[in-house]
Amino acid sequence: MEKNFQFISKNELLTLRFVNHNKMHRELLIKAFQKAEEEIQTDKVLPRAKLLSDFILEDSKEPYGEKILGIKFKAVKDGAKKTIRLKKHAEEALSHYLDYEDYPSFLKANSVDKPDDKGRVEIFWNKNKIILIVSLVIITSIIIYNSLNRQRWMIWQEDHYIEVKLDLEKYNVNQLKVYKEERVEFFKKINPDCSYKFFNDDGSVIIWYGKNIKKELEYFTALGLHPETGVTLKPITNYMINKHICDN
Repeated sequence: MEKNFQFISKNELLTLRFVNHNKMHRELLIKAFQKAEEEIQTDKVLPRAKLLSDFILEDSKEPYGEKILGIKFKAVKDGAKKTIRLKKHAEEALSHYLDYEDYPSFLKANSVDKPDDKGRVEIFWNKNKIILIVSLVIITSIIIYNSLNRQRWMIWQEDHYIEVKLDLEKYNVNQLKVYKEERVEFFKKINPDCSYKFFNDDGSVIIWYGKNIKKELEYFTALGLHPETGVTLKPITNYMINKHICDN
């Protein structure tokens, strides 16, 4: 419900048609894993793959396993010649993770190969753009209609998510989020003290933090967006633990 549906521009269509996706998906993985390494302060593949997998699920509402991410990244890092391709929702979500508006924006900013048959594509676009736009509008309308009428919903209540029925008179549209069982079961706000277990045995984090609308630090049991602000939560660090939890 939170996603914006946008028309694809002529230039973006050209870019996506001819780009070397194998090359760019390799670049996308490298940059995403580099950023993950900076965020959770580990060069181990598994914790970083877990962070990226969780972000993809949160961003796109579709899963993309940490195992397959790890396998693809290791293949890139080892210089394997096999083709590396990500699913559409994964390439889009990882572009968002790297602070790009979308995947085409990532392509433009990272030396995308230029189209070699621009004229042919432009002719196709000029002849069919009305049909393409109308088709996209129809498909978008169907998706929105089905989503509103068949989708399950949840809202944030104090320190956890609860499932609710779609009721726009009772709930503000910004409160409603697409229902996810793992969010309801495992995403909780907590008040940890200095004795709390903050890390798994492999060094990956258990607790995530972010500021609420009052700029107060709050702590959660899983990666995701802050329920009030919509800002991506950050993984806990020893510095944050010592400064904001153990000293209080």
